[in-house]
Amino acid sequence: MDTFSLAGLSPLQCRKRSAILDGARTVFLRDGFGFATMDDVAAAAGVGKQTVYRHFKSKEALFVGLVSVMCAQVGALLASAQSEQSDGAPEVELRELGWVLARSLITPDSLGLYRAIVAEAARFPELGEVFYENGAKVVRAFAAKILRRRFDESTAAMRSATFVQLVLGDAHLELTLGYTVPDVDARFAMQIDEAVGAALR
Repeated sequence: MDTFSLAGLSPLQCRKRSAILDGARTVFLRDGFGFATMDDVAAAAGVGKQTVYRHFKSKEALFVGLVSVMCAQVGALLASAQSEQSDGAPEVELRELGWVLARSLITPDSLGLYRAIVAEAARFPELGEVFYENGAKVVRAFAAKILRRRFDESTAAMRSATFVQLVLGDAHLELTLGYTVPDVDARFAMQIDEAVGAALR
């Protein structure tokens, strides 16, 4: 039972799975994948180690589950932001998408998860694939959907990738590397302005 789906789980099993993932978030982001143990996760979740293994067959499967959940949370925020836009103007929707993306990905948990994924991706290729399919690819799809109102499908796809890169820009890289970014909102405002302009130019 190491997939993201909750189908077929009882309410008690769902609560335990949620507690395990919360515990995994605490342990993996605190200790990194290499130093985290299933014992630590079980302790943080308040369940027995065998309960953890009933839901996730290995530490790797648990980490993949955590990545999937955290990506899904960002995806839900992006979907909510897009559904709340009533103006319909691509400029407005792209700007809102940019801000939701930036604010979601610069939280301490998101930065910690990204560092952990980069650290493990070469040794654990499945992890990078899960992150790409459930994270970067989803974000680009949201941007491309907006851009298809102005451009053909291939152009919208290309510009959506550029849009995401420009939104994050150097500010996200600096934060990932542990730099202090002064006036972080102003930095992202400039990057988002540039991203929207480039996407619609």
